[in-house]
Amino acid sequence: MNKKELRKKYLFYRKSLSKKEILEKSYKIFFQIKKIFLWDKTYYHIFLPIRKYNEINTFILINFLLKKKKCITIPYSNFHKLSIDNCFFDKKTPLLKNKYGIFEPIKKKIVSPKLIEVIFIPLLIFDLQGYRIGYGKGFYDRFILLCKKNVIKIGLSFFDPIQNINNIHKNDLILDIGITINNNFFFKKI
Repeated sequence: MNKKELRKKYLFYRKSLSKKEILEKSYKIFFQIKKIFLWDKTYYHIFLPIRKYNEINTFILINFLLKKKKCITIPYSNFHKLSIDNCFFDKKTPLLKNKYGIFEPIKKKIVSPKLIEVIFIPLLIFDLQGYRIGYGKGFYDRFILLCKKNVIKIGLSFFDPIQNINNIHKNDLILDIGITINNNFFFKKI
């Protein structure tokens, strides 16, 4: 299947999940993440869930990292430039939902993307080569190019990876790790 077909299919699958299933699966993904042992890093970039799209509840992971005294950054989206600002986040950061249903900081405290060591990337599905299907706007593809070369790119999915995505192009980024409710998939040596 091509990207457009896969995007439509997995958006449908994800929208069919109940709130209870989303929470249960989010915890399962969190327990898979904990098996990786990436806790010696300082700066972690994490997307906040878009609830209307039934995204993974990343607040579970965020709370865990905050307890470990890690520096968390979240995206602030610029839809005119199709870009992301990397913003500091802690429990005191006031958030506001934008017109797209994305929670973002009211006051942006910009952090250089060059500081990020681990980035959790939103996606719908990934394949066994580490390619991913996102929402198709390329926000994270462009953002990752601003990060240091050895940033660890982790994708989180409710669904097992598919065999392959048909219409990959040269600018598509490969995940380092893909995490599902049952497994961790390593695409590059960490």
